[in-house]
Amino acid sequence: MADKQISLPAKLINGGVAGLIGVTCVFPIDLAKTRLQNQQNGCRLYTSMSDCLMKTIRSEGYFGMYREILL
Repeated sequence: MADKQISLPAKLINGGVAGLIGVTCVFPIDLAKTRLQNQQNGCRLYTSMSDCLMKTIRSEGYFGMYREILL
């Protein structure tokens, strides 16, 4: 099995799929992190990362977390 070579198109497809899955999983976490960091000291909208994600889903819908990706 170690002698078998994987073709270049297969490697490119595997890399592309891995990249899409990575972005899909990491982007909502990064969105919540950014929103938490941008809060003003006097006006805190979110108490935690999960609170931020839940409020984002309620106000913007599930795909609201991916809005910047889809533009």
